[in-house]
Amino acid sequence: MTTPLNLYLCLEDPPNFRKELSDCENSVFGLEITIKNFVKLARASAELASEYTAKQLKFAEEFGNFAKQQPESIIKTVLLKYANSLQEVERSRKILQSHMYDMFIEPLEAFAKNEIIPLKDMKKGTEKASYEVDSALSKYMSKRPRDITISEASIEVSETRKEFHDRYLNYVIKINELGAKKKFEFIEYILALMFTESSFYHQCYEILKDMENHMKDVTKLLHEARTKYNRDVKESRHLKKSILEQSKESYNPLHSYKKSTKDPVSLGENYSPVTKSGYLFMKRNQRVIQTWTRKYFFISDGQLFCVSRGGKEENEMGSIILRLCHIKPVDSLDRRFCFEIISPNKTCTLQAENQKDMEDWIFCLQTAAQYALYSDSVTIFVADSSDQLQESLQDTYFSEQNSKSGVNGNVNRSKKSIMRIKKLAGNDVCVDCRSKDPQWASTNFGTLLCIECSGIHRSLGVHVSKVRSLMLDKWEPESLAVMLKLGNLKTNSIYEAKLSGDNEIIMANSTSWERKVFQVTKENEIEGSVDLAFWDAMSKSNIYEALRNLSLGANVDWKNEERNSTTALHQAILRNDNVSVEFLLQWFSDINEVDNDGWSGLHHAAATNNSRLLLTLMKRHADIHLKDRNGKVPVDIAVELQHVQAVTALRLYQFENQLTRKEYSTFGVDEALTSVNKPPYISHSSSSSLDLRSPVTAIITNNDNQAKSAPTTPPLSSSALLSMDDAELISKSIIIDEIFNVQGEKAADDLGITGLVTSRFSLASLKLPSFGNVQKESEKE
Repeated sequence: MTTPLNLYLCLEDPPNFRKELSDCENSVFGLEITIKNFVKLARASAELASEYTAKQLKFAEEFGNFAKQQPESIIKTVLLKYANSLQEVERSRKILQSHMYDMFIEPLEAFAKNEIIPLKDMKKGTEKASYEVDSALSKYMSKRPRDITISEASIEVSETRKEFHDRYLNYVIKINELGAKKKFEFIEYILALMFTESSFYHQCYEILKDMENHMKDVTKLLHEARTKYNRDVKESRHLKKSILEQSKESYNPLHSYKKSTKDPVSLGENYSPVTKSGYLFMKRNQRVIQTWTRKYFFISDGQLFCVSRGGKEENEMGSIILRLCHIKPVDSLDRRFCFEIISPNKTCTLQAENQKDMEDWIFCLQTAAQYALYSDSVTIFVADSSDQLQESLQDTYFSEQNSKSGVNGNVNRSKKSIMRIKKLAGNDVCVDCRSKDPQWASTNFGTLLCIECSGIHRSLGVHVSKVRSLMLDKWEPESLAVMLKLGNLKTNSIYEAKLSGDNEIIMANSTSWERKVFQVTKENEIEGSVDLAFWDAMSKSNIYEALRNLSLGANVDWKNEERNSTTALHQAILRNDNVSVEFLLQWFSDINEVDNDGWSGLHHAAATNNSRLLLTLMKRHADIHLKDRNGKVPVDIAVELQHVQAVTALRLYQFENQLTRKEYSTFGVDEALTSVNKPPYISHSSSSSLDLRSPVTAIITNNDNQAKSAPTTPPLSSSALLSMDDAELISKSIIIDEIFNVQGEKAADDLGITGLVTSRFSLASLKLPSFGNVQKESEKE
């Protein structure tokens, strides 16, 4: 406990005050356990010291007998002095043990008995008084409007509140006093033990001489703490009297009334948002009877929040967006001072303690709702055509993704990067058929496609082309950087360079079969073996040249024996080249391939302390248990090199894999390491309800060499492909599915995020290195 508890909050008793009080109680009651451990260990130490002293005295006696037998006077004198010194040391040790009992063990036991144990009894009395207040208040609030016993019930509430307030203040003051005492009195006992041992060791060659200045400083601080304690005790007593005098009128619910913390003014430019807090009774509709529970409510940022007395947010109610609500008083025969909050989803009935409090709540809620309504900048959009509808839905999806991710500005940066991709040379048309305004992309080729050609690319399989939507899918910064480094013009300069004259370029009006024949021919026309050229290109981060060599049949996992048999992926990791790593993974580079030392990519990432690359590799299911030639796993490398960020990322990933499925989905680490429970359009290969990657009979076989290099053999389909009308229908259904998925996920989030860990632990708190260098590099190009 660093600061004393605020006595003014005893009357209102808000949840945050209860939480602070609980922290102080844990600190004080934890001190009792510490004292017991100190006493137990000190007694054991004293017993061992007594046994040690007896042995040392016998040792000194034997030393003296041996010294008397020496013929040389010098040796005899030295040994006798040493024996005498040992005896003096053990006599001082006996005094030390005696002082330990008198100045440390017994005072600590008395402190725990006289200070901490009585505080537990005060806590029980305070909790009992709190229960009596709740019972009396519930009894009072349940009276009908014409009940003649209302006055008697109000008196009972007033008396029980006064008794509880008095007990509560005494308990909090005692907590503050004990917290202050802990700062000097508890440390004072330890200081006394230090002085005793200092004196003992000072006599034994002055071992603790260097600590004298520090102990003097501690003594000065203890004197100041005791002086401040005496002053605070006097002030708290005067403060208690003042608080009791000011709180007399607030005990009776007929007269108590708490104004809003900010008085609302007109809805102009200088309008200050309304905030109000306090306890209200909330109606719960159950199957058999209706119950009323007392909860703490507060208005913040145009929303009404409900919190239990323990400080936990109510999952059942959650937060209510006031700009969508209607607030009005309710005339009820069963309860007084009731009002309703009517939202699109449900109706919440609340009860205040008196008429003024109810009117103030209604006024503050209505004013907050008006402010939220008028302060929103709503963009009115009229969809006159299907293109406008699609653009509107896409913008909605981006805004929803931004709200769920919690990262400010990510959506705007993604939009800007996509606009830059569209402005690259040749990206204004489809890479294959030259249709205008392509909205799809092949991430491993770095090209833009129209929806018809994207369907053909999907049918070839993800081992050939990975298709994603520019607007509907979530893009990682590395994938955007790869797209910026390539583009339609550069890729076509590779794949269309050696097309024979018989292969005509397809157009926008080409059939599906013509499109497929052209794409397969273009991607498999070039042959050759250029593994070393590909390795050298990747070592220079030349993605364009690397793609050209892949098209010639280079093996993406080729090992350079002159460089310790490392692959291009290993070299990219050693250079901390995130973009090259993403490009290689797009081409199915073996993430668990090892070099001569047995190091995989995960070992190299741990050695370079690149936590972002570690997360990228683990997200692609890299083996964290893979051992090198010395039997070390990646986390052992990070620990050995003292790389804090790498160790943290690896151990968090191991810990998350040990969680159950229920804990795994709510813990929060999942957001940084894996892509679990994401809708299909956010995965690395987009899909919809209709699978466009249905298998086709082809000559291409899924062997390792073909899966890890550019396609070299054209597939021949024996089944009919999708028509253009079907593709348009699929496009529209995908867009509509995206909106329903977004709304469904948002509704699920609103049901309550608090689960296993309410603090929403996430790897964002690790302050991992940003991707700003990649963004700047891509902007230069």
